Amino acid sequence: MGSQQGGCSMRADKPVKPGWFFRNGRQYLAVSEVPATVNLTTSEVTDAISLGQLRIERVNGCKVVAMEELFDWIDMQESGRGQA
Repeated sequence: MGSQQGGCSMRADKPVKPGWFFRNGRQYLAVSEVPATVNLTTSEVTDAISLGQLRIERVNGCKVVAMEELFDWIDMQESGRGQA
């Protein structure tokens, strides 16, 4: 068959980046990766967590935020509804 791995081709199409997680069909991002990924300051993310605007979960021992919730929170901030 021409495989270079001894007949076993188990490569994923797109490798998952460090800090990205999937569980039960949902995508999560490590809290430490949020500021750089969505161009926010660390204090903006910390404030949102402290105010209960972003919910933290744990995946494989890592603190994460669901991507869907993160995007919803960003939309609220941009529309002015998420101001404290």
